[in-house]
Amino acid sequence: MFDFSFGELVLLGIIVLLVVGPEKMPELARTAGKWYGAMRRTMNGLRSEVEQQLLLDELRKEADKLRDYANEEILPGDIAASSSLRETRANGDDTGASLTPESGPKQAELDIGFLPTAMHTGDLPGPEDRLH
Repeated sequence: MFDFSFGELVLLGIIVLLVVGPEKMPELARTAGKWYGAMRRTMNGLRSEVEQQLLLDELRKEADKLRDYANEEILPGDIAASSSLRETRANGDDTGASLTPESGPKQAELDIGFLPTAMHTGDLPGPEDRLH
């Protein structure tokens, strides 16, 4: 905290000893130690509180991102792909071969059941990562 060398501390101790006297020196040292300890505890408590608030703010931002993603509107293309897939499965064709690229998911997406994560570059999954 303070940048004192050993020589400066010795000089300070000699000056305090001469001014205060040897009788009150131990009492003065105890009082200074108590003040230093109280100041240090206060600073550590303050630092801990600031770190907690920063972490809490970061978690709130992440929660807001997740809430926004959860409230995201379903795109009309997602609805069309989902309904055409349901119709195809209702007709007994589970392979998805009758779907055109415009009306539904690709065959590779049907085979693995989801889109590869490499298609999305952000932290959270995007609309392109949804199951169709």
